Amino acid sequence: MSLIRSGFSALLLLSANIPPTQADDAATPKSMTRMVIRLMAPGIKANSFPALPKTIYRAGSHYARIEDAPDSRQEVQKLTVIAEPDAYSANLIDKKGTHAVAQGGSADLHLPIVLPFDPKHELGVLDKLEFGDEYDFFKEAGAANESGPTINAKATDALRLKVPGGSALLVLRGGTHTPVTLSWKMKDGDYKYEYIEYDNKSFDAKLFTKPAGIEFKDVGPDLVGEH
Repeated sequence: MSLIRSGFSALLLLSANIPPTQADDAATPKSMTRMVIRLMAPGIKANSFPALPKTIYRAGSHYARIEDAPDSRQEVQKLTVIAEPDAYSANLIDKKGTHAVAQGGSADLHLPIVLPFDPKHELGVLDKLEFGDEYDFFKEAGAANESGPTINAKATDALRLKVPGGSALLVLRGGTHTPVTLSWKMKDGDYKYEYIEYDNKSFDAKLFTKPAGIEFKDVGPDLVGEH
């Protein structure tokens, strides 16, 4: 199952043959990560819709929720909710949406950060970087520690990962594993995500239920979330 969002972020649901008992255990996480992010990239003007913050919730391998800012010009305010095997995509303005069910058993949820911008896989392992797994990914990939920049008069730490043609930099709040910014360079310019908020919270099942007040149409799993 594949869900492509807004041209610069993506959700991928990939089949995984998990026995039912394991799937049930994995489907009840105790915590979730909530982040508010903002993208700066070539062709994205400040204060334009693609530059507006969006909120992402991730809980384990099977739950996600993405809240887009309202786009008054297009009359769209998108909400995406994944509670595998169900996937919902809703427009909160016109109260219409789509619903799909993953086929072929349980699936694992992936929230790739760089991959949507790198369709030719020129950045190597960086294509496997996901929202909610930033620090662990950089450490496991062998990133080097370095001093981060001073941001709002506060010291930061940083991890730099070498990739084909350059490097990616994850800046963290000093003494923590909490992302502040994530940046990388491509042929068309510099890309950066700013993490306005990033918190671990107790799992809230209500956030991952079917959105209320929406008229849903059942579709094939590959169509959910497409614009």
